[in-house]
Amino acid sequence: MKIRLALPRIPLTLRPMPHRSAEVVTELEQEILDGKLTPGERLPSEEKLCERFDASRTVIREAIQQLRGRGLLRTLKGSGSYIADPNLESVGSALHAYSTLTAEDSFLELIDFRILLETECARLAAHNAGEKDIEAIVARQDAMVAAKGDREEFGREDVAFHLSIANASHNPLYATILGALERRCVDYTQANRAEGDWYDRVLETHREIIGAIRNGDSDAAAQAMRHHLLLSRRHYIDVGETGEPAAAH
Repeated sequence: MKIRLALPRIPLTLRPMPHRSAEVVTELEQEILDGKLTPGERLPSEEKLCERFDASRTVIREAIQQLRGRGLLRTLKGSGSYIADPNLESVGSALHAYSTLTAEDSFLELIDFRILLETECARLAAHNAGEKDIEAIVARQDAMVAAKGDREEFGREDVAFHLSIANASHNPLYATILGALERRCVDYTQANRAEGDWYDRVLETHREIIGAIRNGDSDAAAQAMRHHLLLSRRHYIDVGETGEPAAAH
């Protein structure tokens, strides 16, 4: 007589396989950063990449799209994909792709980053801006005054005001970074909706920034920009907590 023992079944925990396209991206990215694939060099064809990575065309195309979004590849229609030249346009493209894909709950991260970035933009603008730069900043402020009461237009001109200061800093990297975040900044201004005297408060703090830049006072310009963006951050938090714009204070 055979006796069968019933052994307890032990559940198997399957480790999730990493996404195939992520593996391809990681390897190609490392080759680009190591200089094995040089700027201007044509990426091997989809067919060859499929053979090399033992992957489908869908996986390869997704990997190429991710690398393009990171600014590491550029694609020419009918010609293929090439290793991108290291330039500010590539940085801007990668940041634009990232900011477009981020969720609404990242607005506080955006404004915190802008506080760091734009404080220095204002400081440099006070030191480097010429008359034409200041005229461009003032023109954006005047456009905001004309758009007062129109939340969408006011928001777009608000972002243009900040971009004009980044340009006046004469630091191409600062201007490129803020320009790449332009769409996200506009979304932020719409979410941070303006009512009541909020328009006047924004314009007043802008005037303080303009005055400091015009006077060439770097420290005052940086302080005025930081104060302005901190007020904007506080207003956004109040809107999120109450569902209504913050009261004047």
